[in-house]
Amino acid sequence: MVTKIEVINKLWSHENKLVLQAVEELRVRGWLVDGSLRGVALCKTQFQDADLMGADLRGVDLHQAQLEFSDLSKANLTAAKLTRANLHGANLDQADLTRADLYKASLRRAHNLMDDQLSRAKRMWGAIMPDGSTYDGRYNLRGDLELALWKKIDTQDPRAMAEFYGVSVEAYLSGQGKEVKTPSPEPI
Repeated sequence: MVTKIEVINKLWSHENKLVLQAVEELRVRGWLVDGSLRGVALCKTQFQDADLMGADLRGVDLHQAQLEFSDLSKANLTAAKLTRANLHGANLDQADLTRADLYKASLRRAHNLMDDQLSRAKRMWGAIMPDGSTYDGRYNLRGDLELALWKKIDTQDPRAMAEFYGVSVEAYLSGQGKEVKTPSPEPI
């Protein structure tokens, strides 16, 4: 009889096929949704094409995890560490991203991802958005603002914040829902 810890240990395999088999075994035994993975460090795991639908991944460390084209619909990713994770093409329909750390994560071509989900994240500095653009600060996330203050950035200065996010002032202001003011022409 294989134990829960033995199945979880298979998630660290460098072979995606073995990881997918372990995910399926976790699902069949109910361990994917019962909190068995809560808080586990799964850094650099190979979750490409994984069926993680409804998984309880609260507090899981998925730093640099490869989650391309994985199904994370209805997954609970509350406080998950997704820093530098590759979520290219992932299905994030109704995934709970509350306090998730998406620092430098790639969300390129991720689908079923709503602004409401992203606005609850902890941090998204340097993240690549589904359309391929760099995150522009539009959600004013607490973790991003703390990082800016730590770097001694004036968070009230749109130019400084645009530079902090690596976007144009226009993109930053647009993300903030503010109009870009163009200077009036000088009278002749």
